[in-house]
Amino acid sequence: MSTIDTSAASYLESLRSNTATQNESESERNTMGQEDFFSLLTTQLAAQDPTNPASNEEMISQMTSFTMAEGITDLGDKFDTFTSQFSEFLANNTVNQTSNKALQASSMVGRQVLVESEQAALFQVGEEEYMMPAQLLFEGGMNDIRVNVQDSSGKTIQTLELGATSEGPLTYTWDGKNSSGEQMPAGLYTIKATGIDPSSGQRTSITNGSYSTVSSVRFGAGNALDMNLAGLGNYSMDDIIEVAP
Repeated sequence: MSTIDTSAASYLESLRSNTATQNESESERNTMGQEDFFSLLTTQLAAQDPTNPASNEEMISQMTSFTMAEGITDLGDKFDTFTSQFSEFLANNTVNQTSNKALQASSMVGRQVLVESEQAALFQVGEEEYMMPAQLLFEGGMNDIRVNVQDSSGKTIQTLELGATSEGPLTYTWDGKNSSGEQMPAGLYTIKATGIDPSSGQRTSITNGSYSTVSSVRFGAGNALDMNLAGLGNYSMDDIIEVAP
């Protein structure tokens, strides 16, 4: 029957404990604090050769070096604290910006806005009344302005003769009737507008802008706000050219 040497076990346990304590305190011993520095400086002064003492410049240089090193360490600690607080601020600020953006966007619901679009929506606004509000986007004057309204097949069903204007943009409406006087159904129609540029005398294309009502808003990719425009579909907040009063 074997026996355990308790004295040997106690010795090993004590050795492990001492080794752990030494490892834990090693980093502390390798770090010189302010008290350690002045203790070392005092010892240095007591042990120096009286016939050849350290000069004032040398003493000041040692103290300056220690002060700078300690100051840099303190600065690093303060900078880490600042970085952490600033990151927290940015996170909170981003949330606040997103909330404010959503609040502003929600106020757009029900408002009529203008966006650049080759397609325009014909709305039924009464029992037998239809209207397509739109705007031609150009600057300066324009002569012999024509707006061709095309159906889904690309066929021109009506041409609006808007004449000339000395300054753009130019707002217009279509009542939804084709060239034969027949009422067309509500929906999307394609607009092809042209006019004669007074400066060149050439017929040129004109960009069309369509009015529609904001039905809803939502956050899209990258927290971008998208608007659902009645009859036109989804547009970005950045696409808004004008908000009707």
